[in-house]
Amino acid sequence: MIVTFTPLLDRGLAVVGEEAPIMVDIHISGVHFQVSEKIKTHIHEKLGSLSRFHTGLKTLHVTIHEAEKFGYRVDVDMHLPHGKHVVAHDNEETVYSAIDMVSDKCAAQLRKIHEREIDSHRHAAVIR
Repeated sequence: MIVTFTPLLDRGLAVVGEEAPIMVDIHISGVHFQVSEKIKTHIHEKLGSLSRFHTGLKTLHVTIHEAEKFGYRVDVDMHLPHGKHVVAHDNEETVYSAIDMVSDKCAAQLRKIHEREIDSHRHAAVIR
């Protein structure tokens, strides 16, 4: 038996059945940088699972910049419901380490937003 959470039941109601992954639409572009298939695969592996931190996450825009002094800069724009727009950036010497670090930053931001939303729902139910 596998218990999963679906975006339709974002209030924390569990669904018993087969696991259906929540797909995140990822748009990848490079500025002064050609994005290879290997890098695209790494991005999908790292950022594709971010929907587990916030069920409303549907679209990610990933931009990779190559700079002479700072190595690589990765920007991730996350689009959430109700017009929320969350951004994460990171600069590293290698493109793979930049992707890994920005993935951790995205997860932390989405976790924080999700906890705030859950907390506000809990307090709203108590106060009358």
